[in-house]
Amino acid sequence: MAFTDDVWQAAAGLRAAVHAHPFNQELAAGSLSRSAFAHYMIQDGLYLQGYARVLALGAAKAPAADEILAFSKAAEVAIVVERALHAGYLDQFGIDPRAAETATPTPACEAYVNFMLAIAVTDSFAVLAAAVLPCFWLYQDVGTAIAAKGAPGNFYQAWIDTYADENFAAATERMKGIVNAAAADAGPSERERMTAAFLRCAQHEWLFWDSAYHERDWPIKP
Repeated sequence: MAFTDDVWQAAAGLRAAVHAHPFNQELAAGSLSRSAFAHYMIQDGLYLQGYARVLALGAAKAPAADEILAFSKAAEVAIVVERALHAGYLDQFGIDPRAAETATPTPACEAYVNFMLAIAVTDSFAVLAAAVLPCFWLYQDVGTAIAAKGAPGNFYQAWIDTYADENFAAATERMKGIVNAAAADAGPSERERMTAAFLRCAQHEWLFWDSAYHERDWPIKP
């Protein structure tokens, strides 16, 4: 089996928890509270700024031109394409995009971004590639599943369409191919770190949705 098949199977419990989370269940039904979704959109925008930096560092570490282009393009998409999605919802919520971009990251957002940045700085391209994959793959998986059962006239249809889109699926497949190629060249220790990074980032994805659903912030502020 390919490396991605192995880690996808290893993450079966995490994937089930992601799909079963009330954030995604209620988003599919269109019943998710607007307040929770606004909280999510603000934090997701902050996350994507960090994610784009991680992808840019991946481009710098990439071993060949194809990987450089893939990571560079993914960084661009994280900022340009998904910012457009956020802008539409923020406008409906009456939230100033500039205020959203300068908001304080929650513990869940900050922990996820810092974990990936640490890998980008201290570990190999292969481990970094495995770390960024859950953000592609889990969103594509969730978006596709919700699109198949989503309620008609869903307020969150634009979000669903973004991650159920065939172009996003194609980008996910490209990233999986990069990860599998890197894993094929990796030794046992590096493959173990790739697996650990993938699974930890999948856990961070669940925590991110959970934090948004409960609108969690720092419990103690200065």
